[in-house]
Amino acid sequence: MLAAASLALAPLALAGCGGEAEPPERLLDGSPPLPPPVRLEGVTGPVVLTKARALRPADGSPRLEACAAEHGTDPVAAVERVGVGWESVTLRDRSGRWLFACDDTAGPRVEGRRWCGGAAGRLVGGVLRDPRLDVLCRDEGGERVAFAWLQPGAGTAYVAVRRGDVVEAYEPAAGLPVRVYTAEGVREDPLGAAFAVSEHDAGGRLLREYRLEAVPAG
Repeated sequence: MLAAASLALAPLALAGCGGEAEPPERLLDGSPPLPPPVRLEGVTGPVVLTKARALRPADGSPRLEACAAEHGTDPVAAVERVGVGWESVTLRDRSGRWLFACDDTAGPRVEGRRWCGGAAGRLVGGVLRDPRLDVLCRDEGGERVAFAWLQPGAGTAYVAVRRGDVVEAYEPAAGLPVRVYTAEGVREDPLGAAFAVSEHDAGGRLLREYRLEAVPAG
C-alpha cells in the first residue's frame, strides 16, 4: 500500500481546455450524474456532483463493513463516495487517531479483490498531515489512477477537482478529510499525482484554488 510523503500547494485555475465537453452518462453505481445545486465560480465545463453518504457502523452498509474488514478496524464514523468510474470509503477508528480508506474503480484488480487500493493515515490533533496517496488502482482502460485525501479549509461546502474536460465536485461530510480522485495527473517516473483543486462556499463562491502534489512514501 502506498502513501503520500509530501504535498505542494500552488495557485491553479480550474478552467477547461476549450470546446464543449460531453458530460458523463453515469456514476460507477449506474446512477445518473447530477450537477451541484449552485454554480461553482471559475469552474468551466460539465460539473458532476459526486455522491457522498455519512455513515455509522449501525447503518449496515456493505461498503463500510467490507472496508472495516479490509483494515481490521472498528470505525465510529465513515463516508462513502461514488464518482464517475470510481468509489471510495473513508473510516475513522474508535481511537480517533487513524483514518483508513478503501478505493475502487471499474478497472482490473489483483485476484478479484473487493478493493483495488487503499490507505491509512495518522490524525494529529484531529488533522491529517499528508494526503496518503494511493496509485494502485487502474481505470477500465488499464491506466493508472490516483486517490488522495485533502483537508478542506474553513467555509468550504464544495471541493472541485478537474479530470480532463469534466470537473467532479465533492461535499465534505462527517468532519472527515475528503477522498478525491484523478485520472489525469498521474506520473509514472517519478511516481506521483497532481490534483487540480478549487474550494467553494455554499453559494458557489471561489474560496481558494491550488494544485495538490502527492508522492508515495519511500
